[in-house]
Parts: sequence; structure tokens; C-alpha cells
Amino acid sequence: MSVQIIGAGAVAEEPRPGGCDPWFDPAAHLGRRGWKYLTPATRYLLAAGNEALGRRHDDPPLTGTAAERFGVVTGTQYAIARVHHRMNSVLSTEGVHGISPAEVPGFSMNTPGSQLAISTGARAFSVTLTNPVTAGLEAVQFAVTALRTGRADTVVAAATDQAPEDHGGSGEYDAAAAVVLSVRGRTPGPAGAARPLATVTGGLSRFLPPGPAGDADPAALAASAARVAALARGTGGVRLAVGAPPAAAPLATAVHDAVTKALADDGTPVRDPAAGGIRPARHCAASGLLDLVTLARAGGPALLLSISELGHLTAIGLHSADTVGSEFI
Repeated sequence: MSVQIIGAGAVAEEPRPGGCDPWFDPAAHLGRRGWKYLTPATRYLLAAGNEALGRRHDDPPLTGTAAERFGVVTGTQYAIARVHHRMNSVLSTEGVHGISPAEVPGFSMNTPGSQLAISTGARAFSVTLTNPVTAGLEAVQFAVTALRTGRADTVVAAATDQAPEDHGGSGEYDAAAAVVLSVRGRTPGPAGAARPLATVTGGLSRFLPPGPAGDADPAALAASAARVAALARGTGGVRLAVGAPPAAAPLATAVHDAVTKALADDGTPVRDPAAGGIRPARHCAASGLLDLVTLARAGGPALLLSISELGHLTAIGLHSADTVGSEFI
């Protein structure tokens, strides 16, 4: 069963020397009303999700069978970190009376994804995943599994993050990205791209435990690399991109090298290695999905990995839109 990416959207803050002006204008993306009490991460997610679906924020939600077969899954790491920080500060100084009832729903990690599900009319499911760094690609993995097991016909896999308050100093920035996935041959409910962007050939998630020397356990690394390389089997060559935060750079290098070797052992060359390589995950959990959107729009076979400092690894395989992939691993 082939799963295709039929739409994509993204909004992302980029480093700007001395820039103090807001990078995101909610009115430009969401209209003049309906977002005042939503958290920034929720606004980002709605903007990216609407772009991916080809809809306006004030379009009516889906109803009937289309709604029942439409799901949303969202990955995030810091979406509510600043909300919690503010609430803790207010409760410690002013007490509960300093908290506005309108901002209380923002306390929940599920709020961004739930708002996207409500506005679009998704009734199959609304799920939030929260692993650091890898949650964006994990959302794609969850979505493909849901489609292949018949839980939905169309799913928005998304990620959104508002970096911690010291994000300028830590090199982390705000962003959201979304892709619309649909089972081949089934008509999606919302309007997506004019033609599919790519086919998801498979995906997997693994944990790389540390070895005796403190780096990744060699056996676990080799086994995981072999499973990742299998996602590209039969493609004739792939672009390989590995995303990780600076603290995970040594692990990312080890994974990149191990996957490259495993691909070579399978007879699958890495195409255009200078354009792939290791990418800084500066947009937190949205980083992997931002890279996936870029690779899907570029076309052609690709392997994309997200790696956290703790050793979590998620990989997604892509191919051209008319390719039928192997079963999901």
C-alpha cells in the first residue's frame, strides 16, 4: 500500500543579525480573528497545516465521512515551555488570580494539535508526540502506520515548536511544518497539492544505547544502520540527510557514517553527498519535518534521519511520487 505526500507547508524563523521585529504575522496567515488567545506554537501549526491542506483558516471544517477518515498527528518538544514558565512565575508572585481563563488551555501539550484538528474537522484521531528532536519525523511514521492499518484515509503529520526563552543564545528557533499524507487511490478530504510530491517508502524508530566508552554501542549502531539502509533498497541511490542538535553531533556523525557503509554494502550509492550530510536541528522537533518538506519538494529518493542527544533515532524514506514503496518497517 503506497502512501503519498499530497501537500506540504512550513513557517520558520531564521537567524537575523540584530533583528528584533516579529518574524511571524498571524493575521497574514490566519486572518484578523480567532487566534488572539492561541499560543505562538499553535498559530505556527495552524499556518503550516492550512498551507499544506490548501485551505484558508476560516474555511469550514470537514463533516461526515471525510471528517471521520481524517486524522492529525503533531510532534513537539517545547510548544508549551514558555506557557509553563509564565504560569509558574505568575502563580508564585500573584497567585491564581493573575492567570487569565483564556490562557489556561495553553497549559496542555495537546493544545496545538487539538486546535488544528478542530479547525479542519479531523475526527479519526488527534495525537501529540513529544520526544525531543525526533517527534516531527515520528509524526510521519505514526501517520503512515495509521493509513496502512486503515485508521484513516488522509492524515496531517505536523510539528511545531516555540524555542525556550533563551533561544537566541542557544541557537534554537521557532517553526512549524506539516505534510498531508494519503493512501494511493483514495481521494483526500481537504484540497492538497495539484499532484503528489513524494511517496513515503518506509520508516523506523530506534534507540541507540551508549557503549562502554560512552559513544553509541557498535552492535546497536550497525543493526540500526542496516535497517535504515533497507528503506532505500532498490532505489538505485539516495540523498542522505541527518539532522541533529549540536550536542548530538558526534552521534550524528557516527550514524551518518554507519548508514553510508550499510548503503554501500547493499549496493545503494549516496547521491549528491555535499547537499545532504549532517544538518543542524535548530528548529527543535520541527527540524526533521522541515527537512522532509525540502526533500519531498526536490523529488527523487532520499533518506532522512533525526537524532537526539539521548540516542533516539527516527528515519523516513522517500521516493518519487509515482513509486510504490515496500511495506512499512
